[in-house]
This record gives sequence, structure tokens and C-alpha cells, in this order.
Amino acid sequence: MLPAQRQEFILRRIEAEGSVKSIELAREFEVTNETIRKDLEALAAEARVIRIHGGATRITDARHDMPLPARQSMNRFEKSIVARAAVQVIEPNDTIFLDASSTVLTMTDYLPAVPLTVLTNAHHVIVALGGRANYDLICTGGAYEERSRSYVGAMAEDALKRFVIKWLFVGVDGFHHLLGASEVNPGQAVLKERLIPRAENVCVVCDSTKLEKKSPFIFGEINQFSVLVTDDRADPGILKLYEGAGMRVIVAELPRDK
Repeated sequence: MLPAQRQEFILRRIEAEGSVKSIELAREFEVTNETIRKDLEALAAEARVIRIHGGATRITDARHDMPLPARQSMNRFEKSIVARAAVQVIEPNDTIFLDASSTVLTMTDYLPAVPLTVLTNAHHVIVALGGRANYDLICTGGAYEERSRSYVGAMAEDALKRFVIKWLFVGVDGFHHLLGASEVNPGQAVLKERLIPRAENVCVVCDSTKLEKKSPFIFGEINQFSVLVTDDRADPGILKLYEGAGMRVIVAELPRDK
């Protein structure tokens, strides 16, 4: 197994269990402790994990959003598969909103080459889509957040009052069948909360590690979401709970060798 593949497996274990021990990983992968130490140090250098004595732990700080580059590095393969599935619901001439989440940002790689009006509060979405034919790009402006590289606050909310949004695509830090969608970033949570009533359809785009998790700031109740797009590592029983709440669930299939 290549180091990059082993590190992705380690990340998934940390996301699922919260932390890992080097000695247990070395035994599982049949490599030396030194090899695992180098893996964990490489992940820590990319701000993907936090090194602790004897292992590593998940980056979780309920008070602060992770910087965008660090969020982009987490579960990158799963995000790309989910993002590719999410864009399939978009039709020509739709007005869509793309939030500042890393998974939704990944959707910019797969958007169809058809006329679209794209609204966003994310600086990186504008950068990614700038110059593409047939797209009308509208950025909210507002108070700039460096960590999320996006705009929030009253100015951002006011900029969207005149638009009817066909599809609102949102990422989450947690999505729970009882509590709804939640965020660690209060500014992002408030903006999403204000946007939901203006959208005809609200689509949650997230990999399966976010399901049945909760974060400090809830921005939408479960019955406010139309569609969930996630990957096929999700527990089928959990997916049925979302379907039972009236959501359409789209499951993106990961290649079996991943």
C-alpha cells in the first residue's frame, strides 16, 4: 500500500473514532511504528490531524471553523464523488447558490456547461468559475472571513433578498435526522438559515462521516431539506431515517478499491 493510500485510511479511522494509536495502526497495516509516525507527521503538517502522544486525534474545535485548505484536504476523494453526483440535479437556466463549504466548492469542478446564474458568498467559488462561458456569477460581498475565505453578515444577507433560488447547495459539519443541519461557524450558520426560506430546493452535500453528527450552531430543521447527497459508506439504516423525513437521498457509489 502506498503512503498516500495508508494516510487516507488513517484519516477515515480518525474521523470515525476521534483518535488513533500508532502501535495499533502499525499492527493493522503490518508496518513499523516509524512508518506510522511519518504518516501522522505528514498529515499533521497538512493540518489534517493533530499529533498527540502515541498517535493522533481529529481536528475539532467547536469554537472555530477549520481553515479552508485544511477542510479541502479531508476526505478529498469522497468529496469529489459526492460533488459529481450533486450537480446532476441542476438544469439549464437554474439559479443556484453555492455555499463556502469545501464539498460544495468541489462541485465547481463538475458543473454542467449550460447557462446558469450562480450566487455565492465564497471567494473561491468566484475564482473557480470566473471566465466560464454561460455563467452569470454574483457574489454577496459582506464581512470577509479569512478562515472560510467567504463573506458573511448583514451585507451578505441583504444582497440575496431579490433572488429566487432554484437550488441551494449547503455543506454541513453535522447532519442529524432529529436535530437537522449544523455548523461550527456561527456566521455561516446564520447566512444559511436566512437563505433556506428563499430556496425552492435545499440540498445537503456531504460525505458520510458527517451523518448523525452535530455541531454547535443549527441552521436548519430536517424538514427544510429536499435532497441529501452522500457516499455509499453511509449506513443504509441511517439513510432510511432521512428518507422517512421526506428527503430524496442520492447515494454516490465509491469505487470498490477505495
